[in-house]
Amino acid sequence: MKRLIITLFILSLALSSLAGNYKYTIGFKGGMATLSGSDETYDNTYGKFTFQKSLGASLGIRLKDRLFLNLDYSNHSYYSDSSATSSFTFGVDKSKAKQKYKASRLSMIFSRMLGSSSDKLNLIIGLGGGAMLWKFVDPVTDTVFEVLGIHNETVEFSASELFLTGDIALQFLLSRKWSLGLNFQADYLSGAGAEFAPSVNESRNRWQFGSFLKLQFHFGEFISGTKWKSRYVWEAPHAVVASKPEGSIDGDSDGIPDKIDQCLDTRWGAVVDRYGCPVDGDRDGVPDGLDDCPTTDRRAIGFIDIYGCPVDSDFDGVADYLDNCPTNRPGAHVDETGCPVDTDGDGVPDGLDDCPNTLYGMEVDKFGCIDLSMLAKPMVLNIDYPSGSFEIDPKNKERLKSLARILNFVKDIRLEINGYTDNIGTTVANQRLSEKRARRVLDYLKTQGISPERIKVFGRGESNFIASNNTAKGRAENRRIEIMFFK
Repeated sequence: MKRLIITLFILSLALSSLAGNYKYTIGFKGGMATLSGSDETYDNTYGKFTFQKSLGASLGIRLKDRLFLNLDYSNHSYYSDSSATSSFTFGVDKSKAKQKYKASRLSMIFSRMLGSSSDKLNLIIGLGGGAMLWKFVDPVTDTVFEVLGIHNETVEFSASELFLTGDIALQFLLSRKWSLGLNFQADYLSGAGAEFAPSVNESRNRWQFGSFLKLQFHFGEFISGTKWKSRYVWEAPHAVVASKPEGSIDGDSDGIPDKIDQCLDTRWGAVVDRYGCPVDGDRDGVPDGLDDCPTTDRRAIGFIDIYGCPVDSDFDGVADYLDNCPTNRPGAHVDETGCPVDTDGDGVPDGLDDCPNTLYGMEVDKFGCIDLSMLAKPMVLNIDYPSGSFEIDPKNKERLKSLARILNFVKDIRLEINGYTDNIGTTVANQRLSEKRARRVLDYLKTQGISPERIKVFGRGESNFIASNNTAKGRAENRRIEIMFFK
């Protein structure tokens, strides 16, 4: 530990030339700490943990003028004292110790300085959290005690537990590089990571208190809120960066006094020329210094937003002045002209197409996938049969071709073809005719590549009439093929 302190001290001297309005801190602390919070077990069985020595170190970074982020590490080793009357006493009689608590503590704390960073004496408050790796051991044999676990099994009395912490410190500046602080610290062990039986959790100590002296070395340069101007500001011809007025009257704060300023209402932040007028290198109407796109193409003039950048109304990556299709749906893939790419030609652009390889000419739904809604109900073919014929007319052949294309793409659909007739003729003859008509549809689907193993054929004859057989129109409706679909 002494060697580490000497090494860090030498490092701090080497970095001292960087110190000024400091950004970083290295700290070393020493003091007294104790474990407290439950009188039930430790008073009656093992005794109390009194204030005992503790050492640690910290690293800090300055986030804002008075806001810091600190990483804090400390190591603790406490003995219980059966003769102690209170946890808030100092020292320990190790000969009367029945238990030893060993812990490593790592925390992250956000600290706020209430006064100015240049004040000699300052009050600092901090809040944060961290992890505590602890165990309870026998002070003689150094073996870990055993207790009941969360499932009433026997486990070691140790854990890696999360904790919340609060810190109050009085800091005294010894010089620009060194400060001395008096810290008061309280940790609350949350229980996260400690999986013990409820009886154990209720009786164990959950608070750790400490008081420390901390010596800190400050180094690095902290720049408060300063932002660099873009390179376009410095490269602009005869450019003067707009700045707040100093001395003479400058109504628009552009760095050019009103008496020689030919543009008295320049917006703050704009780059101006020697006469106080805005410089607009790309002539898009947005002055340099306020222009996020200072090299806009001349063709984009008229299609510029308030930040000086080309407008892209449909967010497809192609600016409107180059976009031949400026109203694309968001998410569609487009070509270099801004128009949708539709690889399978189904009317749904790539990027929005859930089925981008659909066969050409297939009917699809709004997601670009084959529309199978037509298979939810039977397909009825009212074939114009001459009397006693079973040949398929050309119109229905086209319907069957379209059906076959879908069936060839969706291989798990099975079919049932039912043939029906009117009541003209004998029942036996109509039964045979209806089966021939159904089988002719099967034969045609086979020529379109549909496996006959997927198809069942039935001749229903004079049955399931859907219209009256007393009229020619009704009889034509009854002479039909019905195709039903199954999975």
